[in-house]
Amino acid sequence: MLTFILPVRSPRKATITDVARVAAVSIQTVSAVVNRKAGISEPTRERVWRVIQELQYRPNGIASSLRAQRSHTVGVVIPTITNPFFPEFVRGAEDAASEKGYSIFLCNADEDSEKEIQYLWLLQRHRVAGILVSSVSGPAASELVLKELASKHMPVACLGPRRAGEGIATLCVRESEIGRAAANHLLELGHRRIGFITPPPSKCISQLRIEGFKKAFLDAGLSLRPEYLVEGGFEFQNGIQGAEQLLSLRYPPTAIVAANDLVAIGAIATLKKYGYRVPKDVSVVGIDDIQMAALLDPPLTTVAQPIYEMGRQGMESILLRIQNPELESSEIMFETQLTIRQSTAKRPVQKRSVPRAPKKWTLHLKNPPAI
Repeated sequence: MLTFILPVRSPRKATITDVARVAAVSIQTVSAVVNRKAGISEPTRERVWRVIQELQYRPNGIASSLRAQRSHTVGVVIPTITNPFFPEFVRGAEDAASEKGYSIFLCNADEDSEKEIQYLWLLQRHRVAGILVSSVSGPAASELVLKELASKHMPVACLGPRRAGEGIATLCVRESEIGRAAANHLLELGHRRIGFITPPPSKCISQLRIEGFKKAFLDAGLSLRPEYLVEGGFEFQNGIQGAEQLLSLRYPPTAIVAANDLVAIGAIATLKKYGYRVPKDVSVVGIDDIQMAALLDPPLTTVAQPIYEMGRQGMESILLRIQNPELESSEIMFETQLTIRQSTAKRPVQKRSVPRAPKKWTLHLKNPPAI
């Protein structure tokens, strides 16, 4: 006896034609609703979405992408995922994309400019709808690639100070104002020996923040000794190394400005390690105002950047360029704000005896700086 097993046929999937017929609209209208395009009345839009749900219609995203030569995905390139700044930035971008029916393709360049450029070409090959990028090394690393992509009508938005190429949207803050605001706050508290653990020199923002930091001293009629400017970076370890270098000086600073909040956390940990009290002995100022800044012990004074909003508006500028490919270059300027918490206080009047940091960086000065 032979037994035949007949294949089980899956129910026929609903098509865009089925949705159009049941909703009593054209196929073009269904497509416009699915793709979140303007020009459709709200009652019609609601009716079409209701039919889509009832019929369990699933648009063929791959076929749509091939027809349009562009997907409903936006590439987001960041230098690192370990810095809390970027998850918040990406969250803003993803929320804006999701509201318009887009998803994101996240690329972590690992602080490698070559990897960043490879990702840019990879995103182009995948026909993403646009690219939002925070450059690893500033303009030099990827500017030519971004300009070429923009010249081919790829919507591009860039975080950080850069010369906007044709059709590129630039998201930036007044970087020099960040350094100036941090230094001014400490000068107003009476500090004169103020150290600055700077961003890495490869970053285009580094020189701008240093210039703002120096300008605060210049405006106050004060001199800044070069040994208080310590080359750093954006990671926790840079805060440890920078603070140790500053504490090893013959006349350690009474206040420290860090390249970002993560560096400030490393600096505070090092200060506590050597017996310094924050802010009674040494005040600390960070930059960015990441979410954990207010939860530290003590809560961190910082120059806040609107991180979420930067990501959100960066994505919105890309989505606008998708609808209007001929838009010219633009610059979106965001305001920063000094957020004062408990990690800063007036300059200490009396010097406490605390253990010195390792002396490998110690400088012996003939003329001691002013307290």
